[in-house]
Amino acid sequence: MTAARSFLRANKRVALAIQNHLPQAKTNLHEEYARTVAEYLRALQRGSVVVDVGGGKKCDFAHHRRPDSGVKLVAVDVSAEELAHNTDVDEKLVADASERLPFGNEEVDMIVSHSVVEHLRDSEAFVRESARVLKRGGLFIHMLPNRFAPFSVANQLMPRGLSRRLLRVLIPGSEGRLGFPAFYDRTYPSALRQMTARSGFEIVELRVGYYQAEYFDFFVPLYLLNVVYELITSSLRLENLAANVLIVARKS
Repeated sequence: MTAARSFLRANKRVALAIQNHLPQAKTNLHEEYARTVAEYLRALQRGSVVVDVGGGKKCDFAHHRRPDSGVKLVAVDVSAEELAHNTDVDEKLVADASERLPFGNEEVDMIVSHSVVEHLRDSEAFVRESARVLKRGGLFIHMLPNRFAPFSVANQLMPRGLSRRLLRVLIPGSEGRLGFPAFYDRTYPSALRQMTARSGFEIVELRVGYYQAEYFDFFVPLYLLNVVYELITSSLRLENLAANVLIVARKS
């Protein structure tokens, strides 16, 4: 096991050195998601309600809320055990977001999530529910992996038990954070545009990131193969083959 970990670390070092020279690696949608949510959060009026879907143990953007803002943060997650650890929000609710969100009609001002939508069995049901609970002008902000990205395809094809074992080896400390069942139901740009339009949303912005080679940095030849894939798909602007998606939509 020690030799295997040394091999992994050596490959990761080489991959990191290459990453620093890749144009597609300069776009980090995970960071852009955090900045986007913070920007809209600070602009909300007193009495607004923000829902963090899949909030789990912590709310990563809670510290951007001004102490005197009067904005209410609510975490929604399927796991009561995870929510029990969350001290960042004002309210915690247990619910399956793809079935029914535990809010009345037009009660919420902003609904957000990070790497959650791919875990929902029915993403369109989630979009419809979001439209129901959001006020007119309410915001729908989500960061998610693309269904057709190589790492997503590998995750879909690989038996769950095997994928979880690989995660433990390739990403030490991932237990309890990664490896949850993922369905990738219509989680790609063209489908997101269609679903949001059908539910009465107007797209404010939809951005994609192409860099995903980091998922393959445990083996440099595989990493380089994916780098070539990224360079081709990004140069041709093939959004449906990108790595991940950041969508901001407003309820009409």
